[in-house]
Amino acid sequence: MPTGNRKRTKLLASCDPHDEHAQTATIEQMVQQRLVRQMLASVQSTLVAGLVVSYAVALAVYRTIQSDYVLLWIVAMTALTFGRIGYIRLLRKKQNSSSPECVGRQYALTSLLAGLAWASIILLDHPDHPIATRLLILITLLAMPVASLSSNAMYRPVFYAFSVPIFAGMLAWSWWFSPEVNIEFVLISIGYIALVAVMANRYNENLKRSIQRDIENERLLHEVSSMNAELQRLAYEDPLTGLSNRRSFEESATELLQRLRGGDVIALMLIDMDNFKWINDSLGHAAGDEALVTLSRRIDENSRLTEMIAHTQMGAARIGGDEFIVLYRIATESEVEPLAKRILDAVTAPMSFDGIDYEPSVSIGIALAPTHAMTLDELLKHADTAMYQAKSRGGHCYVVAKVPMEPTGTQASA
Repeated sequence: MPTGNRKRTKLLASCDPHDEHAQTATIEQMVQQRLVRQMLASVQSTLVAGLVVSYAVALAVYRTIQSDYVLLWIVAMTALTFGRIGYIRLLRKKQNSSSPECVGRQYALTSLLAGLAWASIILLDHPDHPIATRLLILITLLAMPVASLSSNAMYRPVFYAFSVPIFAGMLAWSWWFSPEVNIEFVLISIGYIALVAVMANRYNENLKRSIQRDIENERLLHEVSSMNAELQRLAYEDPLTGLSNRRSFEESATELLQRLRGGDVIALMLIDMDNFKWINDSLGHAAGDEALVTLSRRIDENSRLTEMIAHTQMGAARIGGDEFIVLYRIATESEVEPLAKRILDAVTAPMSFDGIDYEPSVSIGIALAPTHAMTLDELLKHADTAMYQAKSRGGHCYVVAKVPMEPTGTQASA
């Protein structure tokens, strides 16, 4: 989809779906923009074809009457056609910054000049001229509005600006240049003009409906795409904290461990709130939600970019009600305890809810790859065992798992 169309489709999608007036106005504006855009893109070939026809008509008439007016007419038609082509190129550059009505009206002025030029062909006629020459002039007047309909009728003001002078010329020819049957010719001309006008209006309406369907389809595609993106986000993101969820973490961590290189040390840290039930029961669920959000933010803010694993892709994750997990890359195993103490001190700093201060407490279990395991499931088992051992010691501490499964703890003071 072109960039301009994408922007306009997003504009439509951003409208209040309950505001029918705004939706209708936006769709109408987009329809007009596309009609004008399509007209400017297609009309140049019509102008060139019209110029070729004008040369053929002028040549045929000049061979019969050899009037200087014929030469003047063809020179004027040539200048006007090339001037319109140049102006079309200018309008195509302006159409993204100007309203479609403004661009359409400006082009309609050039169409009015062209219509007057074509209508002036009746001045080449005379009752004394050969019938073939007179028929050629009449056929030209009849044909030009229909021949230009496919491009000019995209934007009705342009079609009528071009056609009305020709219709007027046709009526004038019917009345003054065929005095024997002028009434019959006028009636036939009126019927023909009405038929062409109906054709142009129907063509314009059908084209509008087609564009409206395209816009509706684009909007539906945009909505489906947005919905899919939202579903994708919900499938991999915790809605409360904005962190990754268990599914996202497991997929990313599994891939990371499979690509682990020799010399890399990965620390998996499992963080569980000790007093979360008390917060919910004493301060309310809103306080519990705020505590989880604050805890997630503190974990993220106190994890250095150099320690995080692919930080933009795989930060901390919430894998349970009050349980968080995060992977760190460390140079040596000796770095894990200072890291754990820093995180413990950060997340257990006092919190406040509705003017009530309280001190959160967490238990942290840590497992290392490749020391304890090379798969995520095994690392989680080691970290989970270490975390429960931290809880058994009263919480507010961290425990680093050791091999074999009998972990011993290193405790940071509360």
